[in-house]
Amino acid sequence: MLKILLASLLFIASQVQAEMTLKHGFYLSSSVGSLKADISGKHQDFSGGLTENPTNKNATVHDGKISNARSFGYNLRYVPKVGFGYEVGLYFTKIKMPTQDAALMNDDNGGYIQIPKFEEGNPYPVGLKDAVVDSPSSYMSTTDLYLGGLYNFKVIDKVMPDTIFDKIMPYVGLGYAKVKGDWYKSHYDKSIPNDPAYGTKGKTSIDGHYLSAKAGINFNENYNVEIEHAKHKFHADAFRSFNINGSDAEFSRTSINFIYTF
Repeated sequence: MLKILLASLLFIASQVQAEMTLKHGFYLSSSVGSLKADISGKHQDFSGGLTENPTNKNATVHDGKISNARSFGYNLRYVPKVGFGYEVGLYFTKIKMPTQDAALMNDDNGGYIQIPKFEEGNPYPVGLKDAVVDSPSSYMSTTDLYLGGLYNFKVIDKVMPDTIFDKIMPYVGLGYAKVKGDWYKSHYDKSIPNDPAYGTKGKTSIDGHYLSAKAGINFNENYNVEIEHAKHKFHADAFRSFNINGSDAEFSRTSINFIYTF
């Protein structure tokens, strides 16, 4: 997918026209619909029994819920009236995940990861249980550097005469964003059974990217409304019990974007 995007951007660069206009913009974005993430990484598994050393298994939490993803920032466009142009953005994003049950599945056999079972007031494990845990809410805060290409179509006149929609210009775009930031409420201490601070504090660094495709309309020259679909891939250094080699999160996002250009 990334190779296809880069080839598309190179094609756009070869097609850029002489009469180009530079437009600054203020960007707002909000996700729509249901968002779900797969979170995976190495995790301790005690399926061999409490008397054996745990093994490290590839595990995944499937379909983790995301409440919303919202962004704001600066947008810069270098575009012709009709044809191919460029788009650059510097966006600040917050992605919220609600309190939920998280089931850790073994990637090798499809079963549950096994973890020690504790009884209240007893610091020693009394057996094993499936790794289905109460996962407190968390959020990611990221800075996204976006680079994309746009194609502006011919203006359509008299769509809604004597309104701001008198003339509209449809356009489409492809883009890539490099993402860096932090994932908050990442705390985990395996030395404390049923740790009350689990998932209530701390942060871990994340980095990654997303690829996106979008379609939009420009109206009254300064206003732009878009619908965008993006595929995100992030890596966290150590999120909660994924503390061996970190964790990877993948999810798709559909959003409505508003950009005021000047």
